[in-house]
Parts: sequence; C-alpha cells; structure tokens
Amino acid sequence: MSDEGNKGSESSSEWANLTPDCLLEVFSKLTVDEMLDGPMQVCKPWSQGGNMAVYSTFGFGTRTAPLPASGEFDWDAMEEKMDALLQAFVDRSKGGLKSIKIKLCTDKSISYVADNCPDLVVLWLTSCPSVTDASILKIASKCKKLKEVCVRSSGGITENSLNMVKQNCPKVQILNN
Repeated sequence: MSDEGNKGSESSSEWANLTPDCLLEVFSKLTVDEMLDGPMQVCKPWSQGGNMAVYSTFGFGTRTAPLPASGEFDWDAMEEKMDALLQAFVDRSKGGLKSIKIKLCTDKSISYVADNCPDLVVLWLTSCPSVTDASILKIASKCKKLKEVCVRSSGGITENSLNMVKQNCPKVQILNN
C-alpha cells in the first residue's frame, strides 16, 4: 500500500476516535435529516454518538404561529399524532431524552415520558389542554433532574402540580405559566 493510502487510514482512524462529547457537539449543529443522511454511516462511534445527539432533544411544534380555531382543526387527531410521535421518540432515545418542547400532546405521552425518561431536564408544554395535573405529578415524582419547566396555554395544569414539581426537583425553574 502506498504512503498516501496509509495516510488516509490514519486520518480515518483519528476521526473514529473522537470523544463522545466532541461528537455530540458536532452533531448538535446538524439537522436530523443531515444526521441521518451522512455522519451516521461513517463509522460505529459516529453512529453511536449521532444516536445520542438525535434522540436527546425533542422539539416539535414550539413555533409561535397561532393555531387555527377549533372549528377549522381536528385537535383530537393532532394530539393523537403528537402522542404517537413523542412516544416513538422516547423509545428510540432508550431513556436518553433530556429535553422536550412540544405543542398538542396529552397525559398519555407525558406519563410515558415520566415512566421512561428519568434524566429529563427540560419540559416545555404549549397549547396542551389535554395535559393535566395527573401526568405532571408523575413527572414530579420520576424526573428529579428537571431544571426547566415551561407551561403555556395548558389549562389542565394547576399551580398545585407545579408546586409539587418545585418540591421534588430542587434545581427546577418554572417559567411563564
């Protein structure tokens, strides 16, 4: 093999030996589509690092565009889709989900998160009228690492459950209820 061929092999192995923290930093700058199209296929360490980065944050539906009036929109169907999407994401994260920012989900998916994501750090719920104190109390008892909770336009969540989150999660900050 020529020197040029050996040089390429050394270069490839150097890329393969990047630390998981370094890979997470690189992957955090890519979109999900970019991650799935390229780096995940470079080598095993990149694939593992990419999986950690892709499935550590779920941000869906947090844009501030107004939702349509109830007569123009099938709220129940959308909540079911969001629940299914979040639950699938939780399953793929294998318990590694750390951040959720979501619109239009229900107690079903938030309870699922509580049962499967003990390391959750961020939970933002916007326009989630079907999320109630029941699932927030589960979050309070099972996700003790929470640092940030933001609840907007989610009338089923009361101060009582948010106070329980504060009591059980000493590092948490409750934002804009």
